[in-house]
Amino acid sequence: MAGRLLRALTGRDQFVVASMFDPDAHLVIDSGDETAGRWEGRARIAGILLGRLAKQPDASLMVVHVNGGPGLALRRPDGAVLGVLVIGGRPRHGEGSETSVPIRELYLTTAPHKLLSWNREPLG
Repeated sequence: MAGRLLRALTGRDQFVVASMFDPDAHLVIDSGDETAGRWEGRARIAGILLGRLAKQPDASLMVVHVNGGPGLALRRPDGAVLGVLVIGGRPRHGEGSETSVPIRELYLTTAPHKLLSWNREPLG
């Protein structure tokens, strides 16, 4: 799931990114400032994620495990982690495996004090 989202975000195509999400998907951003909040709708979420990536053109995404689940980390060339995205998707009754279901929940942490542990140890 995280690898598919990484490829979609790297391609920077809003329609492809939006197709990864359930129609009822929601995104929570914990930034520690006025940009924090909760958003719904796959097109809106895709636009928000791609907009944040565009503001960090030198940063790269990598697949990571976050609290035992799939996620992505955005890091600068110097290795500093700028954000961690937790990805959640559960099959509805009768749907396929978790790897093929649309993403329903995203939680993005960009608050510097919450990324301290990510910036103490090298990723990769």
